[in-house]
Amino acid sequence: MATKCFSENQFLAQREVYLIDNRDRSVGLPTLYNEILEENLSEDAWLFFVHEDFQVQGELFDTEDLAVDAIYGVFGLRMDGHNPVGFGRHRCSEKDGSSVLMVGLPVTSPKCVETLDCVAVLVHTRLFRERPGLRFDEALTFDLYAEDLCINARENHGVSVIVLPLEFQHYSKGFVTERYWRGIEHLGKKYPDVGVAGSCSFIGGKAHELEAHFTYDIPANRKKRRRREAWKARFRMNSWRIFRKRS
Repeated sequence: MATKCFSENQFLAQREVYLIDNRDRSVGLPTLYNEILEENLSEDAWLFFVHEDFQVQGELFDTEDLAVDAIYGVFGLRMDGHNPVGFGRHRCSEKDGSSVLMVGLPVTSPKCVETLDCVAVLVHTRLFRERPGLRFDEALTFDLYAEDLCINARENHGVSVIVLPLEFQHYSKGFVTERYWRGIEHLGKKYPDVGVAGSCSFIGGKAHELEAHFTYDIPANRKKRRRREAWKARFRMNSWRIFRKRS
Protein backbone atom coordinates (compact mmCIF):
# COMPACT_ATOMS: atom_id res chain seq x y z
CA MET A 1 0.00 0.00 0.00
CA ALA A 2 2.81 2.43 0.87
CA THR A 3 4.59 1.61 -2.40
CA LYS A 4 1.44 2.24 -4.42
CA CYS A 5 0.47 5.45 -2.65
CA PHE A 6 3.91 7.00 -2.21
CA SER A 7 6.98 5.39 -3.80
CA GLU A 8 5.28 5.05 -7.20
CA ASN A 9 3.16 8.21 -6.97
CA GLN A 10 3.96 10.61 -9.83
CA PHE A 11 2.54 13.57 -7.90
CA LEU A 12 5.13 13.08 -5.12
CA ALA A 13 8.14 12.54 -7.38
CA GLN A 14 9.72 15.87 -6.37
CA ARG A 15 8.87 15.56 -2.65
CA GLU A 16 10.84 14.15 0.27
CA VAL A 17 8.87 11.11 1.40
CA TYR A 18 9.79 9.16 4.54
CA LEU A 19 8.14 5.77 4.96
CA ILE A 20 8.06 4.45 8.53
CA ASP A 21 7.72 0.72 9.17
CA ASN A 22 6.01 0.50 12.54
CA ARG A 23 5.49 -3.27 12.57
CA ASP A 24 8.36 -4.04 14.92
CA ARG A 25 7.74 -1.31 17.49
CA SER A 26 3.97 -1.19 17.00
CA VAL A 27 3.65 2.09 18.89
CA GLY A 28 0.85 4.60 18.56
CA LEU A 29 1.13 7.10 15.73
CA PRO A 30 1.09 10.08 18.16
CA THR A 31 4.29 8.68 19.69
CA LEU A 32 5.95 8.46 16.27
CA TYR A 33 4.74 11.90 15.23
CA ASN A 34 5.97 13.53 18.44
CA GLU A 35 9.38 11.91 17.93
CA ILE A 36 9.55 13.30 14.40
CA LEU A 37 8.52 16.73 15.66
CA GLU A 38 11.27 16.72 18.28
CA GLU A 39 13.86 15.61 15.74
CA ASN A 40 12.97 18.53 13.47
CA LEU A 41 11.95 21.13 16.03
CA SER A 42 15.07 23.26 15.66
CA GLU A 43 14.53 23.61 11.91
CA ASP A 44 11.84 25.44 9.97
CA ALA A 45 10.06 22.69 8.07
CA TRP A 46 6.63 21.59 6.94
CA LEU A 47 5.70 18.07 8.05
CA PHE A 48 2.84 16.21 6.38
CA PHE A 49 1.75 13.24 8.52
CA VAL A 50 -0.30 10.76 6.48
CA HIS A 51 -1.56 7.20 6.65
CA GLU A 52 -0.21 4.52 4.32
CA ASP A 53 -3.58 4.23 2.52
CA PHE A 54 -3.70 7.92 1.56
CA GLN A 55 -3.04 8.54 -2.15
CA VAL A 56 -2.54 11.99 -3.65
CA GLN A 57 -4.23 11.98 -7.07
CA GLY A 58 -3.58 15.54 -8.21
CA GLU A 59 -1.09 18.35 -7.84
CA LEU A 60 -0.05 18.77 -4.21
CA PHE A 61 -0.77 22.17 -2.67
CA ASP A 62 2.02 24.73 -2.35
CA THR A 63 3.03 25.65 1.21
CA GLU A 64 4.79 28.89 0.24
CA ASP A 65 1.87 31.17 1.10
CA LEU A 66 0.53 29.19 4.08
CA ALA A 67 0.64 30.73 7.55
CA VAL A 68 2.81 28.64 9.86
CA ASP A 69 0.57 29.24 12.89
CA ALA A 70 -2.27 27.00 11.74
CA ILE A 71 -2.99 23.27 11.40
CA TYR A 72 -3.94 21.99 7.97
CA GLY A 73 -5.52 18.87 6.54
CA VAL A 74 -7.42 17.65 3.51
CA PHE A 75 -10.67 16.51 5.15
CA GLY A 76 -12.33 18.15 8.14
CA LEU A 77 -15.65 18.94 9.73
CA ARG A 78 -17.55 21.74 11.33
CA MET A 79 -21.11 22.28 12.51
CA ASP A 80 -23.80 23.89 10.38
CA GLY A 81 -26.69 24.38 12.75
CA HIS A 82 -27.30 20.95 14.25
CA ASN A 83 -25.55 19.10 11.41
CA PRO A 84 -21.87 18.18 11.01
CA VAL A 85 -20.59 19.00 7.53
CA GLY A 86 -17.47 17.48 5.97
CA PHE A 87 -15.18 19.56 3.74
CA GLY A 88 -12.59 18.16 1.36
CA ARG A 89 -14.27 16.05 -1.29
CA HIS A 90 -12.40 12.80 -1.94
CA ARG A 91 -12.73 9.17 -2.91
CA CYS A 92 -13.17 6.68 -0.11
CA SER A 93 -12.89 2.98 -0.95
CA GLU A 94 -12.01 -0.50 0.23
CA LYS A 95 -8.29 -1.40 0.41
CA ASP A 96 -8.42 -2.84 -3.12
CA GLY A 97 -9.96 0.35 -4.51
CA SER A 98 -13.45 -1.08 -4.91
CA SER A 99 -16.79 0.33 -3.69
CA VAL A 100 -15.75 3.94 -4.17
CA LEU A 101 -17.79 6.62 -2.44
CA MET A 102 -17.40 10.38 -2.86
CA VAL A 103 -17.15 11.98 0.57
CA GLY A 104 -17.25 15.61 1.67
CA LEU A 105 -18.05 18.93 0.03
CA PRO A 106 -15.63 20.27 -2.60
CA VAL A 107 -13.05 22.79 -1.40
CA THR A 108 -11.51 25.24 -3.87
CA SER A 109 -9.81 27.47 -1.30
CA PRO A 110 -8.74 27.04 2.35
CA LYS A 111 -11.75 26.33 4.58
CA CYS A 112 -11.83 26.70 8.39
CA VAL A 113 -13.15 23.67 10.27
CA GLU A 114 -13.38 22.38 13.83
CA THR A 115 -11.53 19.10 13.44
CA LEU A 116 -9.45 17.22 10.88
CA ASP A 117 -9.50 13.54 10.02
CA CYS A 118 -6.38 11.60 11.06
CA VAL A 119 -5.65 10.50 7.48
CA ALA A 120 -3.55 13.62 6.80
CA VAL A 121 -2.24 16.46 8.98
CA LEU A 122 0.09 19.23 7.78
CA VAL A 123 1.98 21.33 10.35
CA HIS A 124 4.99 23.62 10.54
CA THR A 125 7.65 22.98 13.16
CA ARG A 126 7.57 26.61 14.31
CA LEU A 127 3.98 26.15 15.49
CA PHE A 128 5.15 23.50 17.97
CA ARG A 129 8.44 25.17 18.82
CA GLU A 130 6.54 28.23 20.06
CA ARG A 131 3.84 26.17 21.82
CA PRO A 132 5.31 23.43 24.05
CA GLY A 133 1.81 22.50 25.21
CA LEU A 134 0.74 21.60 21.69
CA ARG A 135 1.64 18.00 20.90
CA PHE A 136 -0.04 14.79 19.74
CA ASP A 137 -1.75 12.99 22.63
CA GLU A 138 0.12 9.72 23.22
CA ALA A 139 -2.77 8.32 25.24
CA LEU A 140 -4.36 7.78 21.82
CA THR A 141 -2.94 5.32 19.30
CA PHE A 142 -4.50 5.29 15.86
CA ASP A 143 -7.84 7.11 16.19
CA LEU A 144 -8.74 10.68 17.10
CA TYR A 145 -5.23 12.11 17.59
CA ALA A 146 -5.81 14.67 14.83
CA GLU A 147 -9.14 15.67 16.33
CA ASP A 148 -7.47 16.03 19.72
CA LEU A 149 -4.69 18.17 18.23
CA CYS A 150 -7.30 20.41 16.59
CA ILE A 151 -9.33 20.85 19.78
CA ASN A 152 -6.17 21.58 21.78
CA ALA A 153 -4.98 24.06 19.15
CA ARG A 154 -8.29 25.93 18.93
CA GLU A 155 -9.29 25.86 22.60
CA ASN A 156 -5.94 26.39 24.32
CA HIS A 157 -3.74 28.15 21.76
CA GLY A 158 -6.07 30.14 19.51
CA VAL A 159 -4.79 28.30 16.42
CA SER A 160 -6.93 27.92 13.30
CA VAL A 161 -7.69 24.54 11.72
CA ILE A 162 -7.95 24.58 7.93
CA VAL A 163 -8.78 22.19 5.09
CA LEU A 164 -6.76 22.64 1.89
CA PRO A 165 -7.93 21.65 -1.61
CA LEU A 166 -6.47 18.34 -2.77
CA GLU A 167 -7.58 15.50 -4.98
CA PHE A 168 -6.98 12.23 -3.13
CA GLN A 169 -8.27 8.77 -2.33
CA HIS A 170 -8.46 7.12 1.06
CA TYR A 171 -8.32 3.34 0.74
CA SER A 172 -10.22 2.72 3.94
CA LYS A 173 -13.95 2.85 4.42
CA GLY A 174 -13.07 1.78 7.90
CA PHE A 175 -15.18 0.70 10.80
CA VAL A 176 -15.57 2.04 14.30
CA THR A 177 -13.73 -0.12 16.83
CA GLU A 178 -13.79 -0.40 20.59
CA ARG A 179 -10.45 1.44 20.50
CA TYR A 180 -12.24 4.40 18.92
CA TRP A 181 -14.88 4.54 21.65
CA ARG A 182 -12.19 4.37 24.34
CA GLY A 183 -10.62 7.39 22.65
CA ILE A 184 -13.96 9.18 22.63
CA GLU A 185 -14.30 8.54 26.36
CA HIS A 186 -10.78 9.86 26.94
CA LEU A 187 -11.47 13.08 25.00
CA GLY A 188 -14.80 13.55 26.77
CA LYS A 189 -12.94 13.67 30.08
CA LYS A 190 -10.09 15.76 28.65
CA TYR A 191 -12.43 18.38 27.16
CA PRO A 192 -15.56 18.39 29.36
CA ASP A 193 -16.77 21.75 28.05
CA VAL A 194 -16.31 20.98 24.35
CA GLY A 195 -18.69 19.55 21.77
CA VAL A 196 -17.43 19.39 18.17
CA ALA A 197 -18.00 17.39 15.00
CA GLY A 198 -15.69 14.52 14.11
CA SER A 199 -15.57 12.18 11.13
CA CYS A 200 -17.49 9.36 12.84
CA SER A 201 -19.07 10.95 15.91
CA PHE A 202 -19.28 14.05 18.02
CA ILE A 203 -16.33 14.64 20.34
CA GLY A 204 -15.94 16.16 23.80
CA GLY A 205 -17.83 16.28 27.06
CA LYS A 206 -20.77 18.05 25.44
CA ALA A 207 -21.11 15.54 22.60
CA HIS A 208 -24.38 14.27 24.08
CA GLU A 209 -25.94 17.70 23.58
CA LEU A 210 -25.17 17.51 19.86
CA GLU A 211 -26.31 13.88 19.64
CA ALA A 212 -29.77 14.97 20.73
CA HIS A 213 -30.22 16.59 17.30
CA PHE A 214 -28.17 14.41 14.92
CA THR A 215 -27.13 10.75 14.60
CA TYR A 216 -24.07 9.76 12.54
CA ASP A 217 -24.75 7.22 9.79
CA ILE A 218 -22.10 4.69 10.76
CA PRO A 219 -22.45 0.89 11.07
CA ALA A 220 -22.51 0.98 14.87
CA ASN A 221 -25.43 3.42 14.84
CA ARG A 222 -27.18 1.49 12.06
CA LYS A 223 -27.09 -1.62 14.24
CA LYS A 224 -28.52 0.38 17.13
CA ARG A 225 -31.28 1.71 14.88
CA ARG A 226 -32.07 -1.78 13.61
CA ARG A 227 -32.31 -3.05 17.17
CA ARG A 228 -34.58 -0.15 18.12
CA GLU A 229 -36.75 -0.69 15.05
CA ALA A 230 -36.97 -4.43 15.76
CA TRP A 231 -37.93 -3.69 19.37
CA LYS A 232 -40.59 -1.21 18.23
CA ALA A 233 -41.95 -3.74 15.72
CA ARG A 234 -42.22 -6.40 18.43
CA PHE A 235 -43.86 -3.87 20.73
CA ARG A 236 -46.41 -2.93 18.07
CA MET A 237 -47.14 -6.61 17.37
CA ASN A 238 -47.58 -7.38 21.06
CA SER A 239 -49.81 -4.33 21.46
CA TRP A 240 -51.92 -5.50 18.51
CA ARG A 241 -52.22 -8.97 20.02
CA ILE A 242 -53.26 -7.52 23.37
CA PHE A 243 -55.78 -5.30 21.67
CA ARG A 244 -57.20 -8.24 19.65
CA LYS A 245 -57.40 -10.44 22.72
CA ARG A 246 -59.16 -7.81 24.77
CA SER A 247 -61.61 -7.02 22.02
